[in-house]
Amino acid sequence: MKRLGWSCMVMALVLTWGCIGSAQYTRHLQHASRLQRSSDPVQGDWMGTYKDEDGKHPLFAQMIALGDGAYRINLLAAFDEPEPPLVVLNANMMDAAIDLEGEATSGPLRGTHWTGIIERVFMEGTFEGEKSGTFKLKQVKRSSPTVGATPSGVVRLFDGENADEWVHPVRNPWTLDLLKTVGGDKRVAYLRTWIHAAQSGAATLELGSDDGVKVWMNGEVVHANNTSRGVSPGEDKVPVSLNGGWNELMLKVTQGTGDWAACVRLGDSQGGIPAGIRSAMQQGAVKKAAPLEATKGYLMAWELSAPYSFEDRGPRGLFDCVFPPEAAFAPAGDDAPQVHGELVPWVPLPREAEGPQPCRWQLLDNSAMEVRGGGIVSKRKFRDHKIHVEFRLPFMPKAREQARGNSGVYVQGRYEIQILDSYGMPPKDNECGGIYKVSGPRVNMCAPPLQWQTYDITFRAARFDGTGKKTENARISVMHNGVPIHEDLVLPGPTAGCLDTNESEPGGLYLQDHGNPVWFRNIWVLEMDKDRG
Repeated sequence: MKRLGWSCMVMALVLTWGCIGSAQYTRHLQHASRLQRSSDPVQGDWMGTYKDEDGKHPLFAQMIALGDGAYRINLLAAFDEPEPPLVVLNANMMDAAIDLEGEATSGPLRGTHWTGIIERVFMEGTFEGEKSGTFKLKQVKRSSPTVGATPSGVVRLFDGENADEWVHPVRNPWTLDLLKTVGGDKRVAYLRTWIHAAQSGAATLELGSDDGVKVWMNGEVVHANNTSRGVSPGEDKVPVSLNGGWNELMLKVTQGTGDWAACVRLGDSQGGIPAGIRSAMQQGAVKKAAPLEATKGYLMAWELSAPYSFEDRGPRGLFDCVFPPEAAFAPAGDDAPQVHGELVPWVPLPREAEGPQPCRWQLLDNSAMEVRGGGIVSKRKFRDHKIHVEFRLPFMPKAREQARGNSGVYVQGRYEIQILDSYGMPPKDNECGGIYKVSGPRVNMCAPPLQWQTYDITFRAARFDGTGKKTENARISVMHNGVPIHEDLVLPGPTAGCLDTNESEPGGLYLQDHGNPVWFRNIWVLEMDKDRG
């Protein structure tokens, strides 16, 4: 059996579901001739039974491709439940078959050793230990019950014809947009500014970055966070000491793919603006130094040295490389790679305000569009509304964690529901369906890559009184592939990577570019507050 061109008969499992908001669904089996558009013929869902001395029992499986003929298999008591797997098997392609082996370390099958094989169209084998028996499964394909749904009276944001309803957004003025200025993937940029303090004292740097950030104050490293994330104001808070007079602040910002940005605010211990502080691009430029009060504490005058890259390293590897701008600060004997070469000169970071740009995402011949060239936001803005989004994740078997089919849906451009190839993973706030640092999904409903999936979202905007004080937090309910994963969840505030934090205002639907070729189609909104002021 060869993997390429291998065809097989599969059963298609279709979830039938009534209207959006119903928690009930039924399953029906339907015959299909072969897997559709799959780069791996055995990845995905399987179902069957296992048999022991007590009789036959239902058994389900998720087969996750890891690249180079390797797989992980979760054996489950049921699909779409939050319980951990009964057994986890490791599998490898061996000539004409795939060999399986693993241990059950908890649950009713604890203490059993499983071995088996995938050959032709079946997964089958035996288990031994505290119990013994046999198992046999066959592949199935499940579909979201709301795929293709388009009720009347909705606002069609994307129907496959064009992308006229979308633009690449203008970031908040505090955003240092490196993607627009530098572009490219797997790069490093250095940012430098000068801070003039009337007298020495303590302050706090409030940082946001996409992705990792390393910070020097007067030549000393004061912060390092090698991470993958979207830019969000104040996500890292760093106490610093300012000298009286001029202080040099330098940032190193890494990027994998997709969006690339940073923001920096200087505050006091209470979040206010320290008195007597000015910032400028050049040391000694007192007349050109701007008081922090004029920018609400954000540092806006920067010089840029970029881009830098090394071999084929991604953002985590680049974080530890010593490029020319930081070479003078690197300690003697530092084991990090010293990347020599001509120093890219420091140039002013452009700050000219620009309007929204037309959508650059690629339109495909199947009424879909592919992520590229930065995130996009709908021209129309909404308060209380329902959203339907269909998305398809790329097949990236060798990628891991946040590099595996990453994107996101931001309601009002502020509250993200994660998009990620989290098929077969535990439900977490940074996995598919999660709301970052707020809540993981009740159950992981992520389908295998290359299969169309749906989010059906009901959103109630935050409420404010006549003085502008927030009286109620925003709330959200989310159905992923027809199953509730969040129900009336309170959102305490905007999540990382948001376009703005103006919760009192309506906002557009923002779709994130995180450098992976995710597809979107059939996007619509049902407004629920047309009469609301």
